[in-house]
Formats: sequence, structure tokens, C-alpha cells
Amino acid sequence: MTTNAKYKFLLFILWMPLPFSSFAQLNSTQSKTARIDSFLTVLADHHLFNGSILVAEQGKIIYQKSVGYADFNRHLKNTDTTHFNLASLSKPFTAIAVLQLVKKRKLNLDDALTTHFPDFPYPTITIRHLLTHTSGLPSLERQEDDYINHHPDELISSKTVYAHLIEQKKALVNQPGNDWRYNNMNYLLLAMLVEKIARMPFADYMQKSVFIPAGMTSTYVRSGNMPNTTRYTRPTFYFTSIHNVDSLDHNQFYTYYQLGGLAGPSNVVSTIQDLWRFDRALAAGKLISPALMKAAFSPVTLNNGKVYRAGSSTRSYGFGWTVYHSKTEPVNNFVFHDGHIVGLTTFLHRNLTNDQTIICYDNTDNNPIQIMISVSNLLNGLSPLKIESRQSLVRVYGEALVAKGPDHATSRFNELKDDTVHYYINELEMNRLGFDLMKSSLPNHQALTLEAFKLNTILYPKSGNTYDSYAIALEQAGRSEDAVAMYRKSIALWPDNEDGKKAIKRLLEKKE
Repeated sequence: MTTNAKYKFLLFILWMPLPFSSFAQLNSTQSKTARIDSFLTVLADHHLFNGSILVAEQGKIIYQKSVGYADFNRHLKNTDTTHFNLASLSKPFTAIAVLQLVKKRKLNLDDALTTHFPDFPYPTITIRHLLTHTSGLPSLERQEDDYINHHPDELISSKTVYAHLIEQKKALVNQPGNDWRYNNMNYLLLAMLVEKIARMPFADYMQKSVFIPAGMTSTYVRSGNMPNTTRYTRPTFYFTSIHNVDSLDHNQFYTYYQLGGLAGPSNVVSTIQDLWRFDRALAAGKLISPALMKAAFSPVTLNNGKVYRAGSSTRSYGFGWTVYHSKTEPVNNFVFHDGHIVGLTTFLHRNLTNDQTIICYDNTDNNPIQIMISVSNLLNGLSPLKIESRQSLVRVYGEALVAKGPDHATSRFNELKDDTVHYYINELEMNRLGFDLMKSSLPNHQALTLEAFKLNTILYPKSGNTYDSYAIALEQAGRSEDAVAMYRKSIALWPDNEDGKKAIKRLLEKKE
């Protein structure tokens, strides 16, 4: 064949009409990605998405989008190579490390943890209980509350948490295997177990046995002395702009600072590209065997023989993964894990039935679940969730209250309250504003706190919670008589308000 003939033949191949099925598939994919892009563009325009997302189907990336800034101060844009802390999306990685050791017969899922940690004070808790969050252990955060109050500038280590667990020997929340409760303590202990069995630091094991085999060249486990990835939040309902989380005073604002250096429950740092490599490696069986992966994706069965489901949903938990299925035909099976620390949200979602993967992060504290479910729906011909794109009137009111005082804030509120097209009002947000003001260092914070709680009782007069919060603020302001009246109003609407009943007794005894 001559060179000219080869050229004509190549042109024929390039221009030859595709089979109808190929065109249909192409149009279907284009339609999906167009709807996904339209949805995410609306979110980004309303500042409800600031990060990166990757969508894949049948092992091929069909859509990618990065919006906003990874670093607002330096004007560095988000990309698919931007590093971000996975937060609780780190848990599937910790679970994989444990399952690898099970595969090597260095561990057994039904080993009691005391087999490997003889001083562990709960002899009936097994590795399986830790993996599935059915251990019944005290909450990590609640256990450390008192210590954090006395050591506000300390980065707590895993060894310190374990020492406190041994010393305190708190009662279990439930008997192991009887119930499901999400608890970071479980995965902290699993990371310590990996270190002990593998005889190397957890970060080294993850690099050697998980990240490198998966081709995750930009992924690592962050230790407490390393800088965290850049995250932004509005720490109160009266701040006018977002703030870099690491710039905030962790004694004044909740930033998860003291527990921010723990590995196992969190602190794997990765990129969108690397998470895609992880997804492919997991699907190909490069990290754990198909049998163990199937077990990881299976919902937990409790001691009563019933599969745990969260409320009326199909959601359950396996080994490091949330698992669920659709309620309508055709039934699709899903696994995912999301993550959240202050100023950051993440998720990796897989539709096992249709081989679809969605990977996302946002570094401005937005809601990842609404993106996850909506994009999954759009991939499968369903409607996205209804997204609240209106502005919070509570936030507008709070900003006005702090900036120019109660009269200006009330005028602003009354001016906008009927504009339901652009603004919404929420009882819990107004309650949060009140407590934000109560904890603030503003010179007139007490008066502003009372204004916010008072308005909430007017807006929601049938809510016992609004009167209870108002009563707390009145008590702090030394107005005991008014506080008792509001506690009584709260209890009349909310008979189970035991704290309110105790407060009334305390205030009346003090009066006598």
C-alpha cells in the first residue's frame, strides 16, 4: 500500500460512522457529564463547592472538575494534584492494613485485642469489633475532653490516648457486638495494632504495603509535627468571611487541634489522582484478596443475628467502609467513606453494581454527602438532591448584630425575612449563633447573646429548645428570675428536659 493510500485509509477509519450502540453510549455519557457539570457549576457559583472531583465509569474517567482555591491567600487553585488530608476517609486504608496482616495469618479477625495488648482492660473486644465500630468503647473525643481542658496546647499522641484508656477504665457504652457506634478510638487502636504486629511505624507500613503497591506516589501519613493541608471555615455565625483553620486560636474556636495528630482514624494525605490509583488497585485485587474485599464490603451482623441498619435506611458498616443499597429496582450496591475535619470534607464513593467511582474533596467545610448522592444519582438517571442555595438569614443577622448592634440587626432581619427566594431561616442556626456569641470575647457579648436567643423564641415559640437556650443565657447574665421562667416554659414544651429541671432546682435553692 502506498503512503497516499495509507493516508486515505486512515482518513476512512477516522471518519467512518460509529456503530449505533457506540453513538448511544457516547451520547449517554455526554448527557451524564453535562448534567453533572451543570449541577456542580451551580454549587460552585453559590460557594457550596470549592475543591476537586473525579467521576469514573467502567474503569474510565468520564468527568473531572476543580474549582476555587487550595490557598486563598496565595491564589493557588485547586487541581487534581492538590494535597489534602483525607480525614476519616483514612479509615479504609487502616482497615486494609489490618486485613493484609490477616491474610498473612499474623492476625485473626476474632482475636481479642488483649492477645496483642495484654494490659487492654476490655477482654471481650476483638479486632472485628474495632473494624466494624461495634466495640462499645468510650468515645475518643469524650474521653479526652477533660485532659484537653487542662492541656489546651498539647498535641495528644496515640500512646497518651491509650494510657488514658487504661487508667480510666470507663464503662463500655454497650457490650461488644451488641450495637454500632462510630468511634475514632477503634481505628486509633487498629493503627497501634498494625505497628506492633508489623514491627515498624504505621506510616512506614502504609508506605511499603499500601501506597507504593497502589502507585500512590504523592500519598503519606501525616504526623502531628507536620503542617496540615490548607483548610478554611467560618468558625462562627457572625463572621463575615472564611478563615484559614490554622490561623484560628484553638482555645477560642473548635479546630480539632489537640487530637489532630492521631493516625489511624485520620491523617492520610493524598490527591485526587492518587485516590483514583487506589480505587483501581483495590478493584484489581492488588491490595487485599477478593475474599477479604467482599468481607470488607459486607454489612455487620450484631450479636442478635440481625444486620445493623441505621434507622430506616439501608446503611450499615463493613471493615472500614459504609455500605448500603438502593431501595428500588434495579438494586444497586454501594460502598463509601466520607471524612470531615474543621475546614475540610472528603469522600470516595463506589457503585459496585455499575462500576462507578466518585472521588471528591472540599477545603471550605461544605457538605460532601449532598454532592456524593447527587452525582451518583445523575450517573444513574435520577435527580440530584434538592440543594439549599439560598443565603442564611441568621448569618446576615449575626454579622449585622456584631457590626452595628441590635437595632440595626433587627431592621436588617425584618427587611429580608419575607424574601424567601434568596434567604432562609433556621432554628438551629440561630441557636448556634447565640452560643457562638456566648463564647466570644466581644466586650458586649452577653447582651448580643440574649438578643439572638430572644429572637429565636419569637421565631419558634413552640420549641422547648429555644427557651432552654435563652434560659441558659439569662442565668449567665445573673437574671435568675427570668431564667427560671424560661426553663419552666421550656419544660412545658419539652417534658424530658432534665437539665432544665436541675437548673430550676439549683436557681431556686440559691435564691433561698
